[in-house]
Amino acid sequence: MKTLSSREVQKNFGSVADLVTSGEGVSVTRYGRPAFYILPKSNDTEAFVRRMASKRLSTMLKTAKPNQAAKALTQADVNQLISDCFA
Repeated sequence: MKTLSSREVQKNFGSVADLVTSGEGVSVTRYGRPAFYILPKSNDTEAFVRRMASKRLSTMLKTAKPNQAAKALTQADVNQLISDCFA
C-alpha cells in the first residue's frame, strides 16, 4: 500500500485514481498523520464497507432514543436498509 499526503492526492488525483484502479490501495495522511484509505473496489472491500456501515448503524441505534418505527424494524429490514445504501 502506498502512502501519500492529502496534498499529493489532491494535486495528482488522476494518477492516484489510476493506481487504485490497478488494484493498489493508498493510505492518505494529513499533517503527517494517517487520515483515511482509498481502496480499489472489490468484493472484499465492499464487504468491509458493509461491515463498517453495519457497526455504525448498530452504534447509532443503541444510542438513539427509541421510537415506535425503530422498534418495529426487523433484522431483515435493517439488512435491506444497509443494502439499499450500496445499490
